[in-house]
Amino acid sequence: MVWNEKLKREIPEGWEVKDINKWLEIKSGYPFKSEDYKECGLYKIVTIKNVQDRNLDTATCDFINDIPKDVPDYVRLKEGNRLISLTGNCGRLCIVTEPNLLLNQRVGLLQCEDQYVEYAYFFFLSDEMQKRCGYLANGAAQANLSPIDICKIKSLVPASSIIDAFNQIMRNIRIDFIEKFKEIKGLLRLRDELLPLLMNSQVSVKQLNSDLSVMLLHPYAYSYCSICEHYHSAYYVVFHCE
Repeated sequence: MVWNEKLKREIPEGWEVKDINKWLEIKSGYPFKSEDYKECGLYKIVTIKNVQDRNLDTATCDFINDIPKDVPDYVRLKEGNRLISLTGNCGRLCIVTEPNLLLNQRVGLLQCEDQYVEYAYFFFLSDEMQKRCGYLANGAAQANLSPIDICKIKSLVPASSIIDAFNQIMRNIRIDFIEKFKEIKGLLRLRDELLPLLMNSQVSVKQLNSDLSVMLLHPYAYSYCSICEHYHSAYYVVFHCE
């Protein structure tokens, strides 16, 4: 351990003290118009209500079918992206676990070089950073967190050798986490959509066995149904619209 004058305390040897904005940026989402929202569609809009503590809950997402032309590329979320809530319960974090999601305003994307992605997520989850976010959040009716203010905070950055070792472990865990999460979501959707059909004798077990494997491979697939002219999950289209 060595003494650091900036923090007025000892830190691990080889570690650096940097303002967060030197290695990470928090990108705010796009102000989608609520009048464009659909009950079902091609893309889900991720808002602050969907960013729960270490969990992205997309069950209550609104949808859109057409992406505005001026939407930045980072708003089209990718699996593995890290999000932070900037309004309400500020500082909640989660990992993006499914495709076809769009980032709404007041939700932030942790954007940095690949080397720091895994560390950044757990850094913001630390008790110290959660308290800092709570102190910085302000607003009369509802707490708001400024990405600019957050990124002015001084941070400890581990030595490259430690970061690399940490990444090697966490990347495999993160990949496994996303895959398991997909499986769970797929099974929950099967339960919710198919159990009522079985109980009402609208579908047979034999019919389910023939389609189940295909459905599990595409748990987030939505199809346009020409019969009722709406977007539905693959399960709904197969068993409701024929």
